Formats: sequence, C-alpha cells, structure tokens
Amino acid sequence: MNHHRTWSAVVFLVLAMLVWTLSPVVAEEPDAHGGHSEAADSHGNGDHHFKNALALFLGATNEHGHGTEPTWGLEYARTIHPHWSVGGLIDYAGGAQRNLVIAPAVFWFPFGEGLVLMAAPGVEYHKGRGEVDHHLLKAAAAEVYEDQTYFVMRFGVAYIFHVGARYGIAPTVNLDLVEGHEVWVYGVNFEVMF
Repeated sequence: MNHHRTWSAVVFLVLAMLVWTLSPVVAEEPDAHGGHSEAADSHGNGDHHFKNALALFLGATNEHGHGTEPTWGLEYARTIHPHWSVGGLIDYAGGAQRNLVIAPAVFWFPFGEGLVLMAAPGVEYHKGRGEVDHHLLKAAAAEVYEDQTYFVMRFGVAYIFHVGARYGIAPTVNLDLVEGHEVWVYGVNFEVMF
C-alpha cells in the first residue's frame, strides 16, 4: 500500500476528530420531568453509567512476508466524555511473529455509541527467533533472529454490539505502522463494562 495514502488517511482522521471535538455541543432534550436527560456514556449504555470497559481480544496478526499468526490481548478504556475514552492495550502475536505490543490509547465514539475509532502510540517488543551463526547470514536477515524494540502507531476501528447492559462484542480491525511496515491486526473484542 502507498505510504502517502496511509498518512493522508491518518491526517484526515485526526482533522475529523478535531472538528468533531471543537464543534458546538448539541443541547440535551428535556426529559418527562422537565429536567435534562443524562447522555449515554461512550459505551452506549443509556441509563447505565458504566465508566470502565475491559475487553479480551482474540484475533490474528498479518504482516506481509511473515504470514498470519494467532493474536490475543487485553484492552481497557475509561470514559472521560460521552464521545471520548482513554486507556491502554496489550496484545501478543504468537507463532513466527512473536510480537508484544503495549500502548496507551485514545478512543473516539463519533456517534456516542457503536462505532469506535482508536489511536494508540506504543512500543512493540519483537522476540528473536533463536541463536544463529550471524556469519552465515546477511546483516538484514540476521536482525530477525535478535530481540528488537520498535515504536508502533496503531489506528483501529471497531463496532460494539451490546449484549445486555454490561457486555459487548466488537469486531475490530487495526493497522500498525512499524518501521515503515504495515501490519494488520483483526479479530473480536469481548467486553465487560463496570
């Protein structure tokens, strides 16, 4: 994929988030008692005002040239505004990937519930693939056998389907930008709110 198009999409997303945030707040409609109804929190729970969400992620990581490997992780979010949450994530891609990603995250709910856009700058720890004789390998090929640490920028999109008042299932697609490479991480978050 063209890196120019990727960064153009990122810039567009950031600008859209800023415009939404800086736009005037729509007045709340009065409830039946003449007061104002409370807005649903960012997890779309209506009358239930859960501020925290913890999710188990199950999915796969696909990096061009390295195939697709099973991935699992945890994600936490704390609501700070009806359209915003902050938190963090950790996930691990097994198999030949052997990558651990840890990142703080910002979650934006443009419609107050359902659709979620995420940005998470973090660190990727890549576990090398064992001891090798570096004299027999080219320098570029030898690097994959050593432990490495990289900066990673993750952008994600998900849609939360609520199951009762406290639970949610969210199909998720993430794009990790690491050292000039694009890595796709996709799967499902199983979420509990409290």
